[in-house]
Parts: sequence; C-alpha cells; structure tokens
Amino acid sequence: MLLECVALHVVLLGSLPVSGISESAYNGTYFIRHRGGRVRKGKPNDPERRTRILRAALEVIASEGVHAASYRRIAVQAGVPLGSTTYYFADLETLIVSAFETLRDGLEPRYAAPMRDARLDTDVVDALVAATCGSTAPTLTDIRLYEEMHLYGARSPRVAEVLRDLQEESLMVLRRSLPDGTARAVDALMWGWWSYRALHPGDPLDQGMVRSAYRALVDIAVTRMERGDRRGVAESTPGV
Repeated sequence: MLLECVALHVVLLGSLPVSGISESAYNGTYFIRHRGGRVRKGKPNDPERRTRILRAALEVIASEGVHAASYRRIAVQAGVPLGSTTYYFADLETLIVSAFETLRDGLEPRYAAPMRDARLDTDVVDALVAATCGSTAPTLTDIRLYEEMHLYGARSPRVAEVLRDLQEESLMVLRRSLPDGTARAVDALMWGWWSYRALHPGDPLDQGMVRSAYRALVDIAVTRMERGDRRGVAESTPGV
C-alpha cells in the first residue's frame, strides 16, 4: 500500500550521551500515518547511524580540517544518505560541536588514571612524560583533532566552552598532585609539546629533555610548598 507520510515523530526514551558515543543508549520510535488514517509504529532502520555520523565527522576533520566538514562530505564518509545528517543534527555547528565533545573520553585513559595512581614526585613526572610522548600519549590523529578544535573554538563560542571544560578537567587531574600554579604550567607545556609533535611528526621529542622540564616544575612546586610549611611553623611558634 502506498503510504503518505504526514507526520514523523521521534521519541527519545533514553538520551544518547555524546561523550563516549554510547550506541546502546539510543532508543527511538517513529510513527507513520497511512493514507487511510491508521498509524504504524516502528523502529529506525539503523539506530547506530548517529554514531557513525559523529565518527565520520571526526575522520573528516582529522584528515582534511574542520573547514572541510560539510554535511555532504560527512555523509559520504559515514556512508549514509545526506538527509540523515540533517535529521540527527539540525545545523552543521551542532554536528561539529557534538563530534568534538566525544573527544572528552580520550583524556581519561591516557591522563587521569596514571596521575591518580601517582604516589611520589617521581611517579608524577613519569606519568607526565608518558602522557606527552610515551606509552599513554595521544596519537597524531588525536592531536590534530585537538588542534582543529582550538582553531574552531576561536570562532565558535560553543566549541570554546567545550575547550574550557576540557582544560578544567585536565587541571582537576593535575591538581591532585600539584599546586594550581604548577598544574597550569604543566598543562600549557604539555599542550605545547603535543602541538610540536603534530607539526614535526618525523622529529620525535627527546624524552630526557621532556623529563628534565617536568622535573624542574615539580621541584619548584615542592620547594615552594616546603617554604610555606616552614613559614607556617615559624608564624605559629611563639618567640620565633
């Protein structure tokens, strides 16, 4: 029977978190009205399509830059009809922001866990070196995505907000082991080295030099904290 689609309504029974792209969280229902007035209830043919679109957006941005991330280019990369991109994302800005937001999860396994487990100053330095150019460092593709996000954030308040949230999450991790000033210096230094890696993929960082720089920052923080402790003891001791 020929159908006349006079109404299409999507009911989201469970939200789909952008971060992590939880495919199982999506549960959509649609209703199509027959010409005779009867309503047929069904499920989307491809409930994972939204996930594929977000992945494709990141692939396009990483390989060609955010300026190349058009609806049409992303649809081709995802292997979906062009209309699917506009169905899930009302405007291109929302699609790009949603794709960038999925990068949040990349910090947790590389960065937070080693810092959380650090007990000594040497453990902190080891974790920072590994996150910069060692076993837990981001790939060049990931770094290019972060760089594109920074560039886009200069023009997009929504992406700028995502960047601020990412930076604050990074600082919260660092502040578990370092005072605020040192945490900010380490964060800036690490992002700078990541940018260097992206621009010079054939020129690997000297891990010894990276370690010495982090060691110096950590030593400065320890020295300041020790001075503060001694000053506090002196001020609290009568006659000193």
